[in-house]
Amino acid sequence: MNLYRGLVTLLAGSALVLGFGGTASASEPSGTDVTAAEQVLASPDTTAKLSSFFGQLDQRSGVARADAEQAPRVTGEPLRVYSLDPAFVAGTPDAQPAAFAYFAVRTQASTGRQATVWLTPEASGWAATNFTTGTEEVTYPAQAGADVVFTEPQVNAWYRIRDGRVLPLNDPARTRVGDGVAVPAYQQLVHRLYGDKLPGSAYRAQGKLGGYDLAATPVPAPSVPGTGSWPFVAGGALLALGLIGWATGKATRARR
Repeated sequence: MNLYRGLVTLLAGSALVLGFGGTASASEPSGTDVTAAEQVLASPDTTAKLSSFFGQLDQRSGVARADAEQAPRVTGEPLRVYSLDPAFVAGTPDAQPAAFAYFAVRTQASTGRQATVWLTPEASGWAATNFTTGTEEVTYPAQAGADVVFTEPQVNAWYRIRDGRVLPLNDPARTRVGDGVAVPAYQQLVHRLYGDKLPGSAYRAQGKLGGYDLAATPVPAPSVPGTGSWPFVAGGALLALGLIGWATGKATRARR
């Protein structure tokens, strides 16, 4: 199931539900922000958490290996990941399809296993908030060059924006837009799909996220051990991806 991709939040004892949790877009990061994010990524705290993440993957695949032996290292540079903007979904004229959500950085353990680290802006600075075995966050931005790459997490669709058109990067996106559509046509599409699910809507007031009643929806069982194809629980924390997905770096945090 594409909605669950082995993401791990490092907010101990809390659940992070990704949704249209804010009304304002995250600011475009500066060069100073890139440097600050890199410093957080290289910190002993992030290295220890990444080692633990790799260690848990090994344990799930039946390999006994100490976290200290993982020796994780950064193998890529921070890449900008954008996500569907609530203002665009609301139908606001001249709104851009997506806004900056987080930096994604490719990392690797001594075993060769790879993971992607999310670096997100927090009130106190940058933080390594999520680890995932998925690679879309680094693969598509690296391939797109100067084009803005953004995700519609509701269906795990990835797009690039070029010459006023929204172009698909994977199969879910092609299902949405075919070979590509003009930006206004894409805005009409997402407004029809999600315009009634923004903050303040009756849909949100019902406590649902993307058509799923989270209290009643079972977590899918893992299909392939060690692949990160199911939600991980690490340090008492769980990250659940719902239909509405990440909205421009704003997250709704709920205590478990």
